[in-house]
Amino acid sequence: MSRRVTIEELAATPRWPLERTLALPGQLRGNALRAWGTHVARHWGPRATDRVRELLGLHAKTLPDVPTKRDWMPIWVQLRLAEVIVDEWCEGDMLGFEALFAETSGTGDKVMRWVAAQLGPTAVLRRAGSYHTSVCTVGSLDASADARSARLDFRGADVFGNPTWRLLNMMSMRTMFSFMKKRLTSISGVDVSPRDYIIELEWTS
Repeated sequence: MSRRVTIEELAATPRWPLERTLALPGQLRGNALRAWGTHVARHWGPRATDRVRELLGLHAKTLPDVPTKRDWMPIWVQLRLAEVIVDEWCEGDMLGFEALFAETSGTGDKVMRWVAAQLGPTAVLRRAGSYHTSVCTVGSLDASADARSARLDFRGADVFGNPTWRLLNMMSMRTMFSFMKKRLTSISGVDVSPRDYIIELEWTS
């Protein structure tokens, strides 16, 4: 039976065991991680990025400071990247990580961000399915949106059941509305099954 969840509930949900996260199938395009290394270094010093890679067991060639769309990596990297940063510098507080997450998300191409702001949330969210296909090799996203609400229906991938993945994707929605200067009045997740997840949003202009 499906169950609604909030960002706060997801932040308090125990993580998957490490072995389960590392076993997730699928690849993620590097530009989905934005300039993660730039912001980690800004907040915690020039050696912080190497510390992150050390904890992840990855080399700079696999996880550069500013990954691009030419870089592909295991899908678990995005999840473990957030978890390692939270454990190392945010005292395990996933909600405390949201400010850095928003800052990192805001470093995308300025032209693209301007275009997104001009289009507005309805048009951008209707395109979410094609974006997912462009950056992720597993699962599908069926996105529908009208003038004041949207539904993002993620289906058919193990990663969609991971609580860190669910939290990061809901945070990304709040971040998007913030830089668009739109008021997000409601956001909730729907736990449909271990491989399916829905995000529902409502907003005002």
